[in-house]
Amino acid sequence: MGKYNKGILGAFSGKVGTVVGSSWNGIDYMRSLPRPTTKAPSDLQLIHRSKFGLVNGFLGPVSNLVNLGYKSLATKKTGYNVAIAEMMSDAITGIYPDFEIDYTKIFFSKGSLTGVYGVLATSTTPGEIDIAWADNSDSGTAKATDKAVVLIYNPAKSAFVYNLENGALRPAVMDTIILPAEFSGDTVQVWIAFMTPDKKTFSTSIHAGEIVVA
Repeated sequence: MGKYNKGILGAFSGKVGTVVGSSWNGIDYMRSLPRPTTKAPSDLQLIHRSKFGLVNGFLGPVSNLVNLGYKSLATKKTGYNVAIAEMMSDAITGIYPDFEIDYTKIFFSKGSLTGVYGVLATSTTPGEIDIAWADNSDSGTAKATDKAVVLIYNPAKSAFVYNLENGALRPAVMDTIILPAEFSGDTVQVWIAFMTPDKKTFSTSIHAGEIVVA
């Protein structure tokens, strides 16, 4: 049952007649109930649903990270929703129904912080990935207190690893990511960005390469 408690111009929650009231991020809104239909979806609808399912299924496990990374671009929606829309438009290849994700066009963050340069990802120690970069602490908005955020995806295991809490500082010019033992021998995708210590500002992430884990 709906609750209507702020007068004729006020907000309400739940269902009142054919209208549903709700609130998101402090914004009150109303919408009509969807009309039942037996009409078959159009080709464009099927394509959109397929792309959405593919991207949402991929990014879903790291939605918390993506929400933070895209927060500066989010207006009246979540950073994750902004990223989903962007990836559906830019990061899918192939022809329906055989869509695939182009990992080189995936971003987990976009922001005003100066990015990372001279990136090189390698794996010479079993179960570990080393990622190196050039120290540009005095360039643009970059500072020596910025922390590296490394995201690793293993397609064979459909698994992510990332280091949001304990990334190396920008002047360290290298970070080592410890992976699950079962990642050894697998090919993984690697991305890197920097963030401020308060996690409020990110650089735009870059795809650092595809490598085989030692």
